[in-house]
Amino acid sequence: MKNSLILFTVLCFIVTIQAQKREFKCQDIYKAAKLIDEGKYDESIAILKECEKTDPKDYAYPYEIALAYTHKEEYQKAIDQLEKIKNYAGIEADFYQLLGNNYDYVKNPKKAIATYEEGLVKFPNAGRLYLEKGVVYESQDNYVEAVLSYQKGMEVDPMYPSNYYRATLLYLNSRNKLAGLMYGEIFVNLERTTKRTQKISELLYNTYKNSIQFKDNEMKIDLCDILIDGSGDVKNLKLPFCAIYGKNLSLSVLGQKEITLKSLSEIRTAFIKNYFKDDFKQYPNVVLEYQKTLFDAGLLDTYNEYLFQMGAQDEFSEWHTANKDKMDQFVAWYTAPENALKITKENLYLSN
Repeated sequence: MKNSLILFTVLCFIVTIQAQKREFKCQDIYKAAKLIDEGKYDESIAILKECEKTDPKDYAYPYEIALAYTHKEEYQKAIDQLEKIKNYAGIEADFYQLLGNNYDYVKNPKKAIATYEEGLVKFPNAGRLYLEKGVVYESQDNYVEAVLSYQKGMEVDPMYPSNYYRATLLYLNSRNKLAGLMYGEIFVNLERTTKRTQKISELLYNTYKNSIQFKDNEMKIDLCDILIDGSGDVKNLKLPFCAIYGKNLSLSVLGQKEITLKSLSEIRTAFIKNYFKDDFKQYPNVVLEYQKTLFDAGLLDTYNEYLFQMGAQDEFSEWHTANKDKMDQFVAWYTAPENALKITKENLYLSN
């Protein structure tokens, strides 16, 4: 079991032409796309150029040629391909994503951002374009703008996982690790069984372990800084989520001596009981609500084991060997579409 995430869903990485629900005049485009996946870029380009002759008004062929050039790291050729088809009918958001990325690859971040913004005028709900803007800002060490871009991407496209992934990495490396924990858990639920999922699984566990410290008879929690604005109506003062989370976590840690996979699951189970007793109505949170759904289904402990498995692989392996029936029950529930975590514009979590 070591070094491998429990797999129970099949993810298909669909190339652009397969995602398009339409027929192509040149059916060889599917063969060309397969060749790109296999790293046979020149063969693919040759086929696609013939396809382009068959149907010169379809943007898919030159787009795939540009994609092949991008994989070959011939970025200027990719840009030339894409610029010549900018006014073609049927252009989608991924066109601006690929074009902007290539401008970034040739060290022209200003043009890259302008390209993403041009795409957002046409596709305002394209979370992937906000993602790419954020990546450029991040490469310039402009982390504030990067986070704002990722969060805007979450707002317009709440189920697109990559904005949560990038935000998780930034926040877990900041003073506001709580936001990283929230975004990371959302990400693991939206994008399952990938290498990125494994990375976040390990980071989430290690963040809890490093942020909840036990020494002698004392316990210290360091996940975020509590900032309270006292300028408003004190009677209707709403505490920051950090304060609410910290209060309930402190209560839930009582009686524990260390952080292990088992104790962390116990802490999170106690947390849900405490949080939903007093605070959920005034301080709703989509991640914690999903945990409550799992708790009510009798699956929260198994979910916790699954979620953090890459951070404590030996412990998880032992648990899994002894609890295969529990895991099978969890997998059956968790993979049912109606039980998936659903992020909407109404329940979206955004860190302050």
